[in-house]
Amino acid sequence: MEEDDPKEYRWESGYEKTWEAVKEDNTGRIEASVAELVLKSKRKRLLTRQDAGVRLGIMRHIFIILDMSQAMSEQDLKPTRHHCVIKILKEFIPEFHEQNPISQLGLIITQKKIAKKFTELSNNPQRHLE
Repeated sequence: MEEDDPKEYRWESGYEKTWEAVKEDNTGRIEASVAELVLKSKRKRLLTRQDAGVRLGIMRHIFIILDMSQAMSEQDLKPTRHHCVIKILKEFIPEFHEQNPISQLGLIITQKKIAKKFTELSNNPQRHLE
């Protein structure tokens, strides 16, 4: 086999003691140390992003398929599964468009073994929310 292969799996490479990077403060808490590690990783990501010079966006085309069958009226999630899914979608759709401004989203509804396109692909969140 090739022993000079620069691509190694993490478990084949040197062993890191990541737990040693976390230190306790004088009260015995590790929150400050963890927060410092998070800030360091954010700074490192920002520096690598700035070095790249160009940030590429990904255009996504996503259809969300909603089950509107009788099973969605069960009350294991209060008040019903249907209500919970709609509530989550009302939060997800604007956030998706905010994070992916050049992407498009559409909704498909399934009911009684039939799928119908509820909304066309669009990058306008209000169209889906209405």
